[in-house]
Amino acid sequence: MPEKKITVLVNGFGRIGRLTTRFLFEDPLFTITGINDLCSLDSAAYLANFDSVHGTWSHRMEADSTTNTLMVDNSHKIAFSQTKTISDIANLSSYDLVVECTGKHLTVVGLSAYFTGGVKRVVVSAPVKEEGALNVVLGCNHQVSERSERALMKKRILTMNPAKWLQT
Repeated sequence: MPEKKITVLVNGFGRIGRLTTRFLFEDPLFTITGINDLCSLDSAAYLANFDSVHGTWSHRMEADSTTNTLMVDNSHKIAFSQTKTISDIANLSSYDLVVECTGKHLTVVGLSAYFTGGVKRVVVSAPVKEEGALNVVLGCNHQVSERSERALMKKRILTMNPAKWLQT
């Protein structure tokens, strides 16, 4: 029997959020079940498919405005929301992992709203310069996260795809 996939919410669908989505979609350990961003549903689908630097995605994402979802390859449905605050994101407890890519939520107190909502792990793609967040830099100290008990992990990978760290 296959292990349960890790359910993921990508909060922030700019370039980093989109590239993280592309990467995680290819990994059989993860399933993206939610995306939150302030852009329109149609813009999210278009931008996921075409990136001026990283090229066209090998999958096809389409917007379904009747269900407010994004469909990948006509088979994988991803709930789409447009909220500004973490507490307004619906069904937070249904996610095992949140990849925080907005660049807006950069304090331990602010990010704790995910845990209050029931999320188990949070990875942040921008610097969190406070005590209480595990700072991970690939090639420097990424091994510290392997057995860490901390649920809030901050990683800074400069221009690399943040999702690459999730596989180490």
